[in-house]
Amino acid sequence: MFRKFEEKVHPIPLKERVDQALYRLGTQKEKLEHMSSRLQMRDKEMFQRCIGAQLSKDNGHAALYANECAEIRKMAHITLSSELALERVVLRLQTIEEFGDIMAQIAPVIGVVRETRGRIAGVIPEVASELGEVNEMLSDMSLETGQVQDQDLDMQASSSEARKVLEESNVIASQQMKERFPELPVPEPRQATPTAVPRTVETRIPIAITSGGEEELAEPLEDRLLGYIKSHNGELNLSQAPKELGVSTEDIRQSLEKLKDDGKIVTD
Repeated sequence: MFRKFEEKVHPIPLKERVDQALYRLGTQKEKLEHMSSRLQMRDKEMFQRCIGAQLSKDNGHAALYANECAEIRKMAHITLSSELALERVVLRLQTIEEFGDIMAQIAPVIGVVRETRGRIAGVIPEVASELGEVNEMLSDMSLETGQVQDQDLDMQASSSEARKVLEESNVIASQQMKERFPELPVPEPRQATPTAVPRTVETRIPIAITSGGEEELAEPLEDRLLGYIKSHNGELNLSQAPKELGVSTEDIRQSLEKLKDDGKIVTD
């Protein structure tokens, strides 16, 4: 309020006020450049930690560092695109200051500054605050020169051009992000803890060999199985017999049934 009062009592020339706006915008652009460098260094640190964790097979920490890199890059993209937008604003002000009608072309500049301020507020609040003051300064200049007659049309035009500038800045920022930041490694899927295989309960089947089992010939597997039962004192271990005979448990059961049907063995 004091500044506005002073300007009314001792008006500052238009060109001087534009120079002040250019200086303040340039200062904020430098702050954004500095923040971009800091974010890039932080990302490099997290990226190296992510790679180290992956090499150590520590997938949990690798995912943690990768997520942090992703958040840093979101902030870096906002900062970089805002920096590029301010660069466009500075160049536009410099051009119209020297070659054009400042007041006739200042509305789009105000729109870009306003939109950039809203975008950067959550990343660098002090820059957003300064841009708010610059926006107010430019708006005051526009009001003082009578640029309020077609305010609605000016606002629509400035918003449209501001969005165009910001979209172009976003595209360029995305391209530069790919050049400045290496691609994040894809975290390896966390391997499931192997389920402990329960130990097979040994099942022993007591088998009585009949007289027919001594005299009649059986098929080869039944014959081997019958000899196995005899050598184990009339007992059959279903967890060991398949391994020793080189057959499946199902084959053993089928052979037992056949021996039983032939009357060569009797099971409980």
